[in-house]
Amino acid sequence: MERILTTTTPSSQRSLATWSQSLLKQVDAGGEQFIVGVHMKDTSFCLTCSATVGYKGPGSPLPWTGLPGAVKYYSCGRFGCWAVNKNDDIFLMSLNQDCQNKGWSHIDGKLSMIEVATDGSVFGVNSAGSVYTRDGITASKPEGTGWSNIPMGMLMGHVTYDLGRLWVVSKSAVTMVCTH
Repeated sequence: MERILTTTTPSSQRSLATWSQSLLKQVDAGGEQFIVGVHMKDTSFCLTCSATVGYKGPGSPLPWTGLPGAVKYYSCGRFGCWAVNKNDDIFLMSLNQDCQNKGWSHIDGKLSMIEVATDGSVFGVNSAGSVYTRDGITASKPEGTGWSNIPMGMLMGHVTYDLGRLWVVSKSAVTMVCTH
């Protein structure tokens, strides 16, 4: 990355956090102890498990590994990493803790953003503001079997899911949580 600035605060000040700043426009920590991110120019990067777990603050190395393809949004979970590009095309990649990959597989459909939960569930929003979930995802079939629409009653712009809760933010900035 071109620059990384780090500031830290004492752990006794719980209301303050430790922040690292770079030229990433989106970052996801949902993989198996590795982090992926998308640069402002739609290039994607991965931070290995050893670098992530070994991060001790200022001075710790952050050896980002470049990943193939140009994407605008990237998210990883139990069975793989999902991404969407500037054309809203959807892709799936198998990525391990050392940021080694097997390349992208194209997945049917169009989404403007995508999120993967710890359990491997995949949710996304299309440019029209509709929310979808990927059906049939398993270890043996990480690409799943198809998309199902989740009716929301208003246009959505962002989703995230974990621990049985789907969080959505509407295009008009209303935040909701859906449980099942």
